[in-house]
Amino acid sequence: MTVDAAEATAISNFIMESCDLAQLADDCDIFETRIANSLFSIELMTFIESEFSVKIMTADLGMSNFNSVNAIERFLERKRV
Repeated sequence: MTVDAAEATAISNFIMESCDLAQLADDCDIFETRIANSLFSIELMTFIESEFSVKIMTADLGMSNFNSVNAIERFLERKRV
């Protein structure tokens, strides 16, 4: 199952609202650009689990799964297989 446009928008909106951004490119690395920090990553993972009904396991905790909207979409696609 793939991530639909509404889900991608929800991810982007959550990040933009939480980090007080007017816009966010789907491929922007929110940690490398210091838009977000490690504390925000916990909020982001909590949002992902509750919004998309997935369970994030210890093996999933690599920041590469959560560093951009595109990365989160790919992560969700893998979790839903």
